[in-house]
Amino acid sequence: MMEIIKSLRLTKDNQAIMFLLNSSTRLIMYVGIVALMTAITFSTTNAESKPLKVAGSVWPPFIVDKGAEKGAATALVTEILKRAGYKTEVLIETWPRTLEGTSAGIYDVIISAWKTKEREAHFLYTDPYFVNTIQFVKRKDAPIKFRGYQDLKGLVIGVVNGYAYGDEFDKAQGILKVPANHLIQNLLMLQRGRIDLTLGDKWVVRNELTEYFPTAIKDFEFLGKPVATRTLHATVSRAHPEHDKIVKDFNKALKAMKADGSYEKILDVYRKRLVKLTETPL
Repeated sequence: MMEIIKSLRLTKDNQAIMFLLNSSTRLIMYVGIVALMTAITFSTTNAESKPLKVAGSVWPPFIVDKGAEKGAATALVTEILKRAGYKTEVLIETWPRTLEGTSAGIYDVIISAWKTKEREAHFLYTDPYFVNTIQFVKRKDAPIKFRGYQDLKGLVIGVVNGYAYGDEFDKAQGILKVPANHLIQNLLMLQRGRIDLTLGDKWVVRNELTEYFPTAIKDFEFLGKPVATRTLHATVSRAHPEHDKIVKDFNKALKAMKADGSYEKILDVYRKRLVKLTETPL
């Protein structure tokens, strides 16, 4: 009888030991799972709260570097990203550094870029948030019409070094293209009669006149026919692990802002600052 009782006690002790071992294993596993989930949550939260590095080069009035004033494109892009749930840190660099840095993943987003096949290897483009219209500018008293490049044969046209005016203009024959470093130089030469025409984005031309040449506004007008139009995009570095998501979120927020009027409200702030320039009818 005593041996049976001892055996029962031993069996109960074994059960207790096994219960404790199983409980300890379950506890360790539970603690491990909690720790893993905490680490994942912290990592995700940290990634989401980390500001996107948004880079661009000075291009008034779209991108400027004057204290709190950042320009129309910067204002639009940062607000769109904010609406999409992203914090941003704006960095103003030279254009080559902006391209190289974003391609390498040093920066996450380029504020404004025209689409090219070469760039698509490194960047994912958002939907266009603006359309740049490039037009000729002439003196008001010059009887120049522009229906096609045959109308401009023999004319002297001021251009800016490195500016992409479009293939049609680049291939145009019978015109003399005189390079300068800045648009304002061409506007001065145009006013003094040293060139017949210059050209640039309509907002950029109006900004240059507003900032540097307000007394000469009456002397100039746009030729009605555009030289080219270019859609303006933000680009996201393909080096960013969430580049697809960022672009999708951006596009969704852009669409919502256009629908609720906040997109036009931002543009109006900058549009109203620019002088108005008349256009020659086609």
